[in-house]
Amino acid sequence: MRIFAVLILFNSLFCTAVEVSPMVLSLDPTKPQQVTYSTIHNVFNREVAFDIEIFEVDFSGPEPMFRYQENSPVWVFPPTLLLHRGESQRIQMRWVSEAPSLDKTYQISLVEQPLLNSANASEPQLTMLLNVNLIVHVHQESFLPELVVEKSLCSNYSCEITVANNGKGAARLSEYDLAIQFSHQQIASFKKQQLKATGYDVFFAPQSKQQVLIPLKDSVNAEVISPDVALSQ
Repeated sequence: MRIFAVLILFNSLFCTAVEVSPMVLSLDPTKPQQVTYSTIHNVFNREVAFDIEIFEVDFSGPEPMFRYQENSPVWVFPPTLLLHRGESQRIQMRWVSEAPSLDKTYQISLVEQPLLNSANASEPQLTMLLNVNLIVHVHQESFLPELVVEKSLCSNYSCEITVANNGKGAARLSEYDLAIQFSHQQIASFKKQQLKATGYDVFFAPQSKQQVLIPLKDSVNAEVISPDVALSQ
C-alpha cells in the first residue's frame, strides 16, 4: 500500500532519533469514550519539539491524497510536544464526531519545530528537522469489505491482479485465502498471512482500487490472460 510506503520512508529517517510505539492504531467511532495511545521516545542528544498536524487519507484516486484537517474528528492530546533527551511522552487519540458512513484512515504527523539554543544563539546552526507519521484507522465492526477482482494477468513467475473494494469496511490481503486457477488446471494457492510472511500485503480502503503483484514459486510457462482469481475469508 502506497500510504504505508510513505510512512516507512519518513520513519526510516527518524528511527535512530525517535521511537514510536505503536505506529498504527485503530478507533471505533461508535465508542466516543474509547481512547487509544502511542508513546514517543526521544533518543536524540538534544531536545525536540513537535507540532501535531492531522490529515484524512483519501484512497479513491490512483494515488492517496492527504487532506489537512483544520477541525479534525480525531482528537489528539497534547497538540504539541517538547521532549528532553531520553524523555518519553504518551499521546492520546479519540474520535469526537458523528460516526462516518464508511471506514476512514487518518495520518497523525508530528512535525518537528526549530528550537533556539540560547547558549549559542550567536553561532550559526544547521539542524535537519524531520517528521514522523502515525496511522489511525477508524473502523466500525458492522462495516464489511467487498473485494472484487476486476483484472488479472499472469506471466512467468508472477501474476498482477487489480482488486476493488466496493464495501464500507477496510480489509487487508492477509485476511484472505487467495487461489489462482490457470487454463491448464494448475492452481496457485495462498493461505491467510502466507503472502504477508514473505513481505506481500495490501491495504484495501473502502471505495479504493489496488494493483497487487503475486509472486509464483513455479513458472506458469505461458502468459495467461485473465486467470480465475478467487479471494475467500
